[in-house]
Amino acid sequence: MGAPAVSDEYTPPRLSRLLHSLPHINVTLHRVNDTFAPNSPVYLESLGILGSIPGAWLILTLTVLLIYLLTRCCDRKQRPPRSITALKITLMILSVLCCGAIGVGLFGNDDLHNAMLQSIQAGNQLAALVNTVKNQSSILEEAMGSRARAPLARLADALDAPVANQTALGTLLRALSALRNNASAAASAADNLRQPLAKLNLDAFMKKAWVWEAARWAGGMAGWCCGGAVCVALLAAAARRSRRALLLLCVGALGALVVCWLAGAVLAAGAVAAADACQEPAAALAHHAPHGLPVDMVHYYLSCKVSRENVLTAELRNAQRAVVAVRQALAVLSRGAPQLFNDPGLQPALGALGAGTGEAERALVALSGALECRMARAYFVAAARAACDAGLQALSLQLLAAVVAGFLFTAIVLVDSHAWIYINTKRSGGGEEQAPFLSSGGSSAASRTLPRPAPFPNGKPPSYGAAVQLMDLERPRYTHTFTYTYTGEDLPSRMSGSATLGRGAGGGGAGAALGGAHTLGRAPHNGKYATLSKQCKTLESSDFY
Repeated sequence: MGAPAVSDEYTPPRLSRLLHSLPHINVTLHRVNDTFAPNSPVYLESLGILGSIPGAWLILTLTVLLIYLLTRCCDRKQRPPRSITALKITLMILSVLCCGAIGVGLFGNDDLHNAMLQSIQAGNQLAALVNTVKNQSSILEEAMGSRARAPLARLADALDAPVANQTALGTLLRALSALRNNASAAASAADNLRQPLAKLNLDAFMKKAWVWEAARWAGGMAGWCCGGAVCVALLAAAARRSRRALLLLCVGALGALVVCWLAGAVLAAGAVAAADACQEPAAALAHHAPHGLPVDMVHYYLSCKVSRENVLTAELRNAQRAVVAVRQALAVLSRGAPQLFNDPGLQPALGALGAGTGEAERALVALSGALECRMARAYFVAAARAACDAGLQALSLQLLAAVVAGFLFTAIVLVDSHAWIYINTKRSGGGEEQAPFLSSGGSSAASRTLPRPAPFPNGKPPSYGAAVQLMDLERPRYTHTFTYTYTGEDLPSRMSGSATLGRGAGGGGAGAALGGAHTLGRAPHNGKYATLSKQCKTLESSDFY
């Protein structure tokens, strides 16, 4: 595993230094220590005061809007027609600017996501480095511990056989004792390398960090998209004069205003805290990260300042010395034991010990590279640069977008409410002006509901009697009787007789009225034609009209 091709030098970005220079004060307006300390109530209090600035502005904005709406809601003054055009243009311009601010926020949210993914990737490489130390330490401990016990026991049994050369036997026994002691020392050193890292599970932490970042990114995208939808809806509503649409969008803009300033408060506190941590990220992680490791060890690997020897490095050197001694002792036994003893189990035991020693040596080579502080420092610097440079810039960009969107939504609420009040006042006043002409009285209603008479039969106008019946359509049933008297003057026979005009009992329309009793005929005249007397031309019914 090679070190990444990046410099291990870290310098706090300019934006980080700028945000870090903001005054950290408490409730008594006294400056406090600005070193990153999330476990300190005083430090958290200073962050809360910085984050309360957008919250205070939100309260002031809502108060101003409330006063404005209370003073304008009862305004019934007629506005000139040209004023609504200015309001529509202003609302369109503000909506377009609001869409631009929302777009900047979306870009910042996505840029922050990319920066955090780079940091998580560097963290995964650091986790792989820790896993390498754990695995190789386990291999070393197993090779020099459990797997070496059986070969050492067989070798000791073989050396118990009587031989004539006691000098050579003493040399072999001392080599066997050194082999046993150094193998135990190497296994103990490997266990000391593994134990401090046993509770450190960077893989699980990085998976949780990825899930948290994915949820943060999705929530940020949803929030900015909702704000953009409000801006687009305002832009569409500005093109038409709809009271209901303007009212609903005014409420939506008011909600977006509140969300923007609340998000600005959270982003302001988060940006300052991130800037404080980015001044000395190694110290911040060493003292406040939930790693469960000694602070000196974490600070050593993240800063790579060789002020004193690290505990893991010391154990690595002990293991290396022990394995070298095991190799030397095994070489002495491999040369002398086969010459003095003719035991068939001797050679397999020496071979197993040699294979275990070779495996331990390879594990030590891997541990030597993994425990080098420069590799861990390189991964950490890559993560810190991604988070403190690009990540902090994206976070500040979102803060700026939230503040600008808050001001724009404030202006939109003012203009939108003014337009709604204007349209509402104009329509309520214009309702009386647009009343229909001659709208009072029953005659107009009757004239609107009068049924049209049926077409003339055979295309000819009706006679006098039929016309009288048509005039009597909308009146109660009357029977009119005309009385004729006869004189000596002769008239044509077609004018003689009696006539009765009236409506049938079931007459409901023009056809029924025309179908009433209408009789013309001859009356008894004793051979003379009847004539109509001018003096007796009367109507028996006085309520014809």
